[in-house]
Amino acid sequence: MSFWTDSTIEPKRNFRFQIISDGWAQSNDPIWYWAKSIDKPAFDVSTNDYQLINHKFKYPGIVTWKNIQMTLTDFADGGSPNAGLSLEQELINIGYTRPNQDAMTGIQKATNSAVNDLVIQHLAADGDTIADQWTLRGAFIISAGYSKLDYSSDELSEVTLEIAYDYADYGTGAEERLDRLRAANPQPQPGTVTDL
Repeated sequence: MSFWTDSTIEPKRNFRFQIISDGWAQSNDPIWYWAKSIDKPAFDVSTNDYQLINHKFKYPGIVTWKNIQMTLTDFADGGSPNAGLSLEQELINIGYTRPNQDAMTGIQKATNSAVNDLVIQHLAADGDTIADQWTLRGAFIISAGYSKLDYSSDELSEVTLEIAYDYADYGTGAEERLDRLRAANPQPQPGTVTDL
């Protein structure tokens, strides 16, 4: 029996998702409503071949988590998440300094990074129920690219981020984190999403 003949079954849809984090530099809203797309965490398992006389046996090796890409819409006004300012703040958070300021310091993983413990939620049809949830542990931005400026285009400006992470937790727990973040930032900014 196919799933489309059963009205009680609802497949997951790719457009039903939300991203939860401590936000960009100018936003106190933990939900990144400006996110356009994001990859789900994925991994590879290495294999080792062992030969025993005339037979080969394969055994699993090390798990390597693949980098993910996220596309964000960029905003211009001061009350919204401006990607240029936010990425500058992210570089400061991970310890980057310009060579003319302090060349002896280095970058590192930072707990105050905007993407550390980033939560990706895949929502069910009602928009409230969490179907899948991943938390990226030890995450940091390894690449950022801005959209091309073009007089012949009226498309929205975007920023594409590539994020590396140590591993991803699958499960619940973001509800408590979201409540904690909202309690710490009770004043919503104009134009932010306040209801899930």
